[in-house]
Amino acid sequence: MAKPTVSNQTNTEAKLLKYAENVFKKSTENASLFPEATTLLADLGVVLELFRDGITEANYRDKRQVVIKNQHGARLKQALYHLSLHVELVANGDANLILAAGFIPSKDKANAGYVGISPKPTRLTVQLGAQGLLMAELGVKSWQSARFYQFEYRAVGANAWTTVISPKSKVSIRDLEHLQEYEFRVTYLGPDPTPVYSDSVRCYIV
Repeated sequence: MAKPTVSNQTNTEAKLLKYAENVFKKSTENASLFPEATTLLADLGVVLELFRDGITEANYRDKRQVVIKNQHGARLKQALYHLSLHVELVANGDANLILAAGFIPSKDKANAGYVGISPKPTRLTVQLGAQGLLMAELGVKSWQSARFYQFEYRAVGANAWTTVISPKSKVSIRDLEHLQEYEFRVTYLGPDPTPVYSDSVRCYIV
């Protein structure tokens, strides 16, 4: 059964921007086919504009602007993912409807037989880079039905989590604070968007 694809089309900034622009354009042009996606489409448009502006600002190599751009990129992937779930539901396997929304259809054998909330991720690992690099390599046990892996981190004691979405089960987190203790967690993004988080892992950045 054909489904909207996202992860394979968004693994670089350039591809993410181009794909999101096409989805927003086509979904807007064919809004009558997806009348209940108004809010999802509006959210996509807002985050798309923020990401586009973020790329421009980050060209000046300001570290803060790079972080902001990456945050908008993660939000853009989330917006595409949530819209793709709605399109998948409406299209019900019809590749023409998927194309009308701007997504590339694919027969995803891994996801075809899985229904329900994603399982709890296991084997979350955190490996620090060389001393002074202020980065961490995160990895988790892969799941064949995952469309994305949503890694999250925050300084211990903080309320808000920073999200990094990856099509792979590994990701690099950069620009962390020296000697700050962080906690990390991850959830699979599968056919059901309900997050089920792994146990958190803590470590100090050196």
